[in-house]
Amino acid sequence: MNFKKYFLAYLLIGISTLSLVQCSGDSEILATYDGGTVTRGEMNFVIEASKRGQAESQPVSPDIQLKILESIALEKILLLDGIQSKKVDPADVKKIEALVADFLKFNVYMREYTKEAVKTKPLEFVDLQITLIRGANPAENEKKADELLSKLNSASKSEAGKLISENTADVTRKPVGGKLEPFCVNCSITPLEDIISEARKVKKGQFVKYSKEKENQIIYLVRITGEEKVHPERVVKYLTSVFEDFKEEATKYGASITPDEETKNAISYFTEGNLEEKGQQFAQHTLKQFEQGLYQKEMTRLKEVSGIEVNPIPPVFGPEGIDPKNYGPDLVLYTKKDKSTYTWKDLENDFASVPNALKSEYKDSKLKIWDMLNLFQSTLLQGKIAQESPDVQKISKETSYQMQLDKMRVSLALKAFQDEVKSVPVNVTEQQLRDSYEAGKLYAYSTPDPKNPQNRVTQSYAQVRERIKSEMEGAQRNAFVEQKISGLKTTYNLKVAQDRLKEVTL
Repeated sequence: MNFKKYFLAYLLIGISTLSLVQCSGDSEILATYDGGTVTRGEMNFVIEASKRGQAESQPVSPDIQLKILESIALEKILLLDGIQSKKVDPADVKKIEALVADFLKFNVYMREYTKEAVKTKPLEFVDLQITLIRGANPAENEKKADELLSKLNSASKSEAGKLISENTADVTRKPVGGKLEPFCVNCSITPLEDIISEARKVKKGQFVKYSKEKENQIIYLVRITGEEKVHPERVVKYLTSVFEDFKEEATKYGASITPDEETKNAISYFTEGNLEEKGQQFAQHTLKQFEQGLYQKEMTRLKEVSGIEVNPIPPVFGPEGIDPKNYGPDLVLYTKKDKSTYTWKDLENDFASVPNALKSEYKDSKLKIWDMLNLFQSTLLQGKIAQESPDVQKISKETSYQMQLDKMRVSLALKAFQDEVKSVPVNVTEQQLRDSYEAGKLYAYSTPDPKNPQNRVTQSYAQVRERIKSEMEGAQRNAFVEQKISGLKTTYNLKVAQDRLKEVTL
């Protein structure tokens, strides 16, 4: 792996920070070393982050907690040792802090905000009933739609459902009279926004004609049958009840006709399977969209509050598409409320503060410009917006922010450590390579026989020599790493309070 590129990418792309629930025991010290400590809050943060968005609580054994605490402590020790051994320049640490601090605050704030908002804000659902008119002759479609629209708006609820089942071109919705699953109008994805907007122009319960794409000869007759605000905790129950109603209606529809194969499939969609499980799956998908919508809306609000107006830059999709002539020092990237500007020259100054250890050598100016653009768009711009928000700035006291900042500092020490590992002299003799080959040729260095998979075909020594060499050199370097880690634990007197580690559920 090219670690230099890895760390710059880490800096450019940023960090996906997961929320940490603060509790009274977060400040409890669970590990100490000469120069610092590790708290329960820091350990809990790592556990929460490792769940990768899974909401279900999981038991965490004392052995796992011990490994987590040692890992956190070793990262801190590695930075401390790097500075003391002069492998890490303290000035570079300060540069990293200044460069990413506001971006990290923004990132942590957004995650915390979204997590709390999802718990408290209701989802807004709209119930739609749609008839689809489709045909090759637009004039005939219009005539049929007008006639059906008149009938639907004078029909009772049950009569309307029957008319839709008899006339809609959407076979999949015939079993439920054209009804759709409740649509979340305050979530991130709104593919039905134009249809819903048209339906809102008339009173609730009245059908309206809408042609979205006349070139496709499609006409919709649509109405809103209901609207409901649902607390996130009730979404599964709410959607499950809707699917139960659909099942009952589809069952009655199936009993009233002699369905063809296509209709049978449509009916089975509503009547078969575990409805509660279906409700949970649909709710999970909807809540994810709701969360994304909250995130986007809050990000838009913060941008508007900041007063920053970004100057659109023609998009490029890789270094090869960059023309250096387009990026002169006076190029304005954004303008602030006070009409002051942030130019390409300012970006060059900020990019210069990225420690050289984390940058490429840039023999091609296009590659440098590409990295500068990525740094600005993915990291710096959010940091500039964060500077204008008191709410975001308060995040500096959060454990999650401090740990993410620590991660950025440690990236310098990890780079220095990687260079140290790469410089370790390794020596693998030809005899060792051949001995390893002879020991593993019957399985490790063989492939399944294509004629009989139960048998294996041994690969030749020449085919696998470089692989064996790489593995043996890697083993030697791993031994060095283990020795180094053990030495750091001893040198810095790392101790974990194992008597305080009990199985917890997080």
